[in-house]
Amino acid sequence: MEQEKISFSSKIGAEIWGHRFKDGQRGPEYTLEFLNVIAGTGFSLQRKYYNRRKMIEFRQFVYEGEKEGSKGHIAVFENEKKDLIRERLGINEKQLEDLQTFFKNLTIPLTTPMGKPVDRSWYAQMMYPLHESLLYTEIRVNRDKGKSNSPAYNYERNFFARGGELYYLMLHYGTVDNQELRENIEKNMKNLLSNSSGLITVVNQINEAFEEYASTETGTVTKDQPAPLIKDSELEDFISGWEKSEYPLLPSTNLPLYREFAEELNALLTLKIDVYEMFDILTSLITFQLHRYMIHQAEQIVQEKTHYFIDCFEGQNKSIKFLAQDSYRIHESVVSEAYKTFVEKRVAEVLPENQAEDKIRAWKLSFNHNKKTKVAGYTAFFEELKLNSLQTPKKKKLVEALETPDLEKAEKMLRLRIVELYMEDLSKSQLPIMKTLARDGQFIISGKGSKARYVLHDNILSALVYATLDGEVTLPYDDFLNRLYEKYQIIIGENAAKVSGLYSKEGINLSHFRSNEKKMRQKLKQNGLLQEYSDATALIRNPYFG
Repeated sequence: MEQEKISFSSKIGAEIWGHRFKDGQRGPEYTLEFLNVIAGTGFSLQRKYYNRRKMIEFRQFVYEGEKEGSKGHIAVFENEKKDLIRERLGINEKQLEDLQTFFKNLTIPLTTPMGKPVDRSWYAQMMYPLHESLLYTEIRVNRDKGKSNSPAYNYERNFFARGGELYYLMLHYGTVDNQELRENIEKNMKNLLSNSSGLITVVNQINEAFEEYASTETGTVTKDQPAPLIKDSELEDFISGWEKSEYPLLPSTNLPLYREFAEELNALLTLKIDVYEMFDILTSLITFQLHRYMIHQAEQIVQEKTHYFIDCFEGQNKSIKFLAQDSYRIHESVVSEAYKTFVEKRVAEVLPENQAEDKIRAWKLSFNHNKKTKVAGYTAFFEELKLNSLQTPKKKKLVEALETPDLEKAEKMLRLRIVELYMEDLSKSQLPIMKTLARDGQFIISGKGSKARYVLHDNILSALVYATLDGEVTLPYDDFLNRLYEKYQIIIGENAAKVSGLYSKEGINLSHFRSNEKKMRQKLKQNGLLQEYSDATALIRNPYFG
């Protein structure tokens, strides 16, 4: 598997969160990658590798004419290939066009934070997985700098970073001690992605026409070797060079949170919801779970407990809006503090106080005068700091600090500069991961000129109701609010504000919390998730149960 150039702050992120999340990975892509993994394991949460599919010709057929990269290329699907599909399926030209349109309409829409459609090449577009046969991984087209007529199609790790693989591992570890829960998730996932059986015939006929993969009685045979999930010697039978492969890794494999994730996912999967509607609710659940995981990991480092305060007023109540914004700000602050703690630890390892001056002298002596630039001359210095990937202007700042004549000042300047560089990169490449998760999961609002604040839009609200009820048909509204706080540290109304200490800390009139609670009640009712019997009595209900 190809190695990638990774920003130095993401290495810290890997130690806190796992290898590796990326800010370019969007909410639906976490879900799609997870579905690719679980389907590629044959719907098993104990497999240590999974099969992947490129489905190149199928995608060229669906996205014929769509752009390919930035060099003016487009997806081409020759007439001879169309004739082959028509012959296999026994359809005419008009029916083939209708089939092409049908599949293209399954494209998952992605938008920018400003609401504009994301402009992606044909090979980076994904479809709603109405059936497991529509699952494929992202690829990158290499045309030898635009000159080659026979491009190579390689697996890509840009949008499918490792978020979906890490989520699979969380479920794997979260069900190790609960075989029944594991088997239920496996069975329900397979059922979810196996309902639209008519699709599989069409998709398989197209793929088999071009010999990309073939269906057998025992599963799908692909040309490419599987992707690794968990390092184990048993992989030597399936993956060449398995020992040097890049693996998705979690810093901790025994968090109680993983068991909670598995239970919440299973509660959602047991409902009678078709995959088209389920996909968006599933995306909201998964992104919220990953967001909670990231906050949890940061909290353990800085030893601080936080919460999600939800604005149910859509920004119309200033006090409520402030609390929701402050809740988001605190989460970002906790993550930043966790990073800073790791960075300072890293700096202390490479520049111990009792050895700092000796190291600085050695780095200065290691300067290679034969190199053309001063930065290039200090290669050994950057290698020891593991900052080779740093941009030249930033390397120059470190060199300036290193060359400070006074050794004591040089030490202070180096420490300061290294921490600054990590924290600057954190704000550019790591904090956006959390904002993307929250935005695509529909539980924040953010935009130009406005601070991000926590909200609960329709899909995440549905996901929380189904996960919280977990098989129950109804639940009193007050009990539901209490469970939201106990399970997820979500604060909406008066009771949670008091129990959490938020009310005593902020000193905001209790009437604001009561009003926020009423707004949530109205929203649940509008979404068919709450039944009112009187002003005092209301029940959360699961319309899909049974």
